[in-house]
Amino acid sequence: MSFRFLELPAEIRDQIYHEILSCDNARRLPADDDSPASYHFDLAILRTNRQIYHESKKAFQDNIFIKITTPWSESIEHISSEGRVPMIAVGPAAEAYKSFHLWIWIDAPGAPSRDTSYSMLICLDDLLAFTRMWRFSNLTHGGLNPHLRLKLILQDPHVPDRKIPKALQTRLLQPFGLVKDLHSFSLHGERVLPSVEEALKKEQATPEPSPAECLETATALKDAGNKSLQANDYPAALQHYTDAFAAIHIVVSGRKRYVHADGYYGGVLTSGTYSGQRSDYVRLVLRVKLVANFIQTYLKMQEWEDARFWGKRSIVLFRASLTGREGDDLGGDFDKDWVWAKNSAGMGFPARNEMGKILYRTALASRELGYEKEELNLIQAAAIYLPNDEVVQAEKRKRVDDYDWFG
Repeated sequence: MSFRFLELPAEIRDQIYHEILSCDNARRLPADDDSPASYHFDLAILRTNRQIYHESKKAFQDNIFIKITTPWSESIEHISSEGRVPMIAVGPAAEAYKSFHLWIWIDAPGAPSRDTSYSMLICLDDLLAFTRMWRFSNLTHGGLNPHLRLKLILQDPHVPDRKIPKALQTRLLQPFGLVKDLHSFSLHGERVLPSVEEALKKEQATPEPSPAECLETATALKDAGNKSLQANDYPAALQHYTDAFAAIHIVVSGRKRYVHADGYYGGVLTSGTYSGQRSDYVRLVLRVKLVANFIQTYLKMQEWEDARFWGKRSIVLFRASLTGREGDDLGGDFDKDWVWAKNSAGMGFPARNEMGKILYRTALASRELGYEKEELNLIQAAAIYLPNDEVVQAEKRKRVDDYDWFG
């Protein structure tokens, strides 16, 4: 029996069109965590016949699209690669597209004029990722925004002069509260609500927290996470630790950590708990402490793989910074795998004790997963970093000293 699609009730057809053509359903997750998501709209349905074209076109137009235009092609690449903001279209296709609700125009009034502009098209759900990326870039490269001009043009692409609802205006404009200290900013549109515009400009005028304030906030969140860990509330502990990372501009997404705004931390702190210390030093110590606490939480949850992953990643990066050694093997030749720790123990680097905890806690996860030589190497290294820790030293005597590495 043949199936006649147009005999379905109109509301059922409409649901099908939205399933096929909405941004939510067209979004494809990347194959790896370092790449942005992508969009794949199946537009073949628009070519089926005239009736289906008109019905499905309305469903496609229910998406909220945003156009970003700059005079710099490298900016478009930066938005996608560094910001991991997925693009629907780029280049001539984005240039030609007119059915957007918001047009973002970015340029530098003091720079030489260019005859060419470059555009990309994104979905509303990705706008916050774009403005966060911009915020981090400004913090990393201090003084970026004072050279930039931002113009926002709000419109209803389907009905000229129709007022966009307040809720949608807020979603379109409020993310730009993260973009501060611009050379100039202007907002255009037939019926921009004054309350939405005032809220946006108020947020833009609110200064960024100072490095001292960021570090104080992160410390308070870390301490709150420790209390939750002691109370066996492990999800709350992980959330506090994640928020603590975010307070110092490090985004945790699954097993990935994205470090931003390094350039924001570098001077000597003049107030607060850490007064007199360098802000980058304090931030580094906090990062190591938070990793150690993540591992401890996963051990308590018996999530051995997560505990080992978080620990091993930090250990491999730390070892590479000391020795230049590539690779992530921690269970190879005993002498080669722990001598780096012995040689570096007297360097007096930040967070030595916390690194020792990372080594030992990762060893415990490796033990549970059956990586025996990796476990023993890590216990040996932990014992070097924690010479006064009786538990670690007892483990070394019990597990390492009598082990026949060459048998």
